[in-house]
Amino acid sequence: MILAVFQVAIATIFFDYVPQSDTETVTDALSSYPNREDIDPRNFETIQKIYNLTVFPANAKIITEGAPAVPSGLFNENATGRVTPVGEFFGFQDSFEYFFGLAPLPFGVPPNGAITNATLVEFASGCPEVAASTVYLNVSTINPDNSTGPFIAVLKQVAFWRFDAEGAVLKYDAWIPNLDPFTNLLHGFDSNSVAGMTNIIGGICQLQETTCVGNNAVYNGVNDCVQTLTAKPFGRSDEAWGDNVVCRQIHVLLTKIRPEVHCAHVGPTGGGKCIDVAYNDVYFNDEFLFDAPLGTPFTCNDSGL
Repeated sequence: MILAVFQVAIATIFFDYVPQSDTETVTDALSSYPNREDIDPRNFETIQKIYNLTVFPANAKIITEGAPAVPSGLFNENATGRVTPVGEFFGFQDSFEYFFGLAPLPFGVPPNGAITNATLVEFASGCPEVAASTVYLNVSTINPDNSTGPFIAVLKQVAFWRFDAEGAVLKYDAWIPNLDPFTNLLHGFDSNSVAGMTNIIGGICQLQETTCVGNNAVYNGVNDCVQTLTAKPFGRSDEAWGDNVVCRQIHVLLTKIRPEVHCAHVGPTGGGKCIDVAYNDVYFNDEFLFDAPLGTPFTCNDSGL
C-alpha cells in the first residue's frame, strides 16, 4: 500500500471499434449467440477477466503504463458506470483508472496488501446483453519475493453489467459494501482515529508532492497541503463522495496516471470531483448516467433471450 493511502480495485479495457446503439447491440448479440448455452460462458469469462486484472502484479503493469497496457475486448470505449460509494465514470479512460488505478499495490507502509485472488461467487446472465455478479477479492500481504503472505481481508463487489454486440461491457452499476472496516484492516490501523487521520493526510500530501508538480501543482508544499486537508471534514470510506479527505485519498492515487486531471481533485477546491454532492442526485441519476429510461439499463429485451 502506498504511503498508507486507501486503495480499492477492479478493471476496464481498451476497445478499438466504433460503438453501436443499444438497439444494434441487442440485435447483433442475439444473432451471434442463437444458443443459450453460449451466453453464460461468454459473459462470465468477460467479468472474470476484468477482476483478474486487479490481482497483483497484473494491476501494477497497467498502473505504470496506462491505457496501452490495458488488454482489448473487455470494456467498450464508451463504457459508463457508477461505483457506489466512489463516484461515476464516463468513457474508457475514467473506467480503467478506477478499475486498475485504485487496485492496491504492496509498496510502502506495512501491511503491504494487494489483491491476490478474485472469485466470482455469484453470477447470472439470462440474456446476451445483461449479467449480474458478486465477486470476492482476497487481499493479502505480499512478501519481498512477491510470494503471497498472510491474509488481510476480503473486498466484496456486487455489480450489474450491460454488454455491447461484441460482448464488451457498455454499462455497469456496482456497489462495494462495508468499506470502513475493510480499509481499517487494509491500513492496519483505525482510519478514523486522530493518529489514523493524521497518517492518511500525511500520506496524501507526500504522494501529491511527487506527482503534482510543475503546472499540476495544487499546494505550496507538503505543509500547505496538510494544513488545508486538516481543516476539511475527514469523511468515511462508506461515503467517499464529497469535499473531504477520504475522496482525496482516492484521487491522489490516480495522479500517478493522469496528474493533469486528478491533481485538481486532490487540491483545495476538489476540482469538480471531491466536492459536496446531493445524495438524491448522484446516487439515483440513472437516466442521465445510462442514457436510458429508469429500470431498463440492466434488463433483458422483450425476446427473453
